Amino acid sequence: MIDLRSKKYGVISLGCDKNRVDSEKLLALIRNNGCTICNDLAEAEVVVVNTCAFLNSAREEAIDTVLECAAAKDGGRLEKLVVTGCLPQKYISEIFPALTEADVFLGIDDYDKFFEALGRSYAEGRTDFVGRGDGRMPADRVLTTPYHYAYLKIADGCSNYCTYCLIPRIRGRYRSYPADELVSEAQSLGELSELILVAQDITRYGEDLYGKRSLVELVRRLTALENVGAVRLLYCYPEAIDDELIAELRDNPKLIKYVDIPMQHSEDRILKLMNRKGTRAGYLSLLRKLRESVPGIAVRSTFISGFPGETEEEFAAMKAFLKEAELTDCGFFAYSREPDTPAAKFACQVPASVKKRRVKELYKVQSEISRGFLNAFRGRTVKVVCDGIDYDRGCFVGRTYFQAPDIDGKVCFNCPDAVQGNFYDVIVDDADDYDLYGHTPDFEAED
Repeated sequence: MIDLRSKKYGVISLGCDKNRVDSEKLLALIRNNGCTICNDLAEAEVVVVNTCAFLNSAREEAIDTVLECAAAKDGGRLEKLVVTGCLPQKYISEIFPALTEADVFLGIDDYDKFFEALGRSYAEGRTDFVGRGDGRMPADRVLTTPYHYAYLKIADGCSNYCTYCLIPRIRGRYRSYPADELVSEAQSLGELSELILVAQDITRYGEDLYGKRSLVELVRRLTALENVGAVRLLYCYPEAIDDELIAELRDNPKLIKYVDIPMQHSEDRILKLMNRKGTRAGYLSLLRKLRESVPGIAVRSTFISGFPGETEEEFAAMKAFLKEAELTDCGFFAYSREPDTPAAKFACQVPASVKKRRVKELYKVQSEISRGFLNAFRGRTVKVVCDGIDYDRGCFVGRTYFQAPDIDGKVCFNCPDAVQGNFYDVIVDDADDYDLYGHTPDFEAED
């Protein structure tokens, strides 16, 4: 019998930070079984690829990654290649016979079967364990972020059923995790300058579990923890941002004055076709209310361009909306025609070249807004948490309150010495469309 504890393991996590949390729990499961985890995949005998399947581009990335890893089997140390997550969960009937380079397949709730499936593959060959697990995951995690911040996934799945989105068909209906378990998990993550709450829609936390929206109650419990310096909110659906949450953003000193609101479009007709509940007027009203109630609040959003039937007039109206909304930052995506979604069957699909052009134009509009926002900080002092060193630029890098990791810009700053996770007052010297540049008061530039 193969001794699985003697093997060395490596994990590659693709996709969103919700996937990252799953990967960190899988790493904990591997570690808790007495196994060795490799940072260098070339040393690993078992490699796990945790996949995303949200968009066709994500599926292509997942398959390319699996194929790249499989190449290491020829004359290398790699013995087994495990594919987990969204791709096998949704497409196992297609990829199991086709992706013969992989040895083990597990779905989103099958991590508790990891070692059983792996052992079976050593004994009998390629193994499909999708759907055999019960969703149990370790209570602890092996963090893959810098040690001073971490993500906390408070729910899985989605019940919004937007017409373009595969998430409900992959992850199932919205499922909140018990608050007691989340608080215990947050306590186990060590000293954090920032805890980032994620789910497909965090504003609906608790509806299924407690019969009411319970995000504010959860936030209060998390911000009461001594090891949590601050809490950041990602992915708040606009129609569910209520007065209670706005008041908490205003009054809770440990709740970062930042909110990510995925609006997806500005025009009512397209929003209705998307099965989104918002309206242009409602979005603008919400932004006014947030800014009046929480001075200085940063609002980030995402938009889809080229949705089926989107006219040039509606596209122009979205550009005008961006100028009126003056959001702190935005991400823009070309509509992706995903199989098994209602929008894939809609008439008037927009050509790829048009979608590409529209996304480019949206980024141009937003870059002018972001540049104006960031330029206003020239000469001002901002509080920055140090995330590490940018060796290419020869400086420290960090973030201020309106910058979430990976999705927003950074603050590049000079300082005699900086410690990861510590906060510094940085005088802003310069800005571009995305980043701020500055120095601490005690830094003396070389002649």
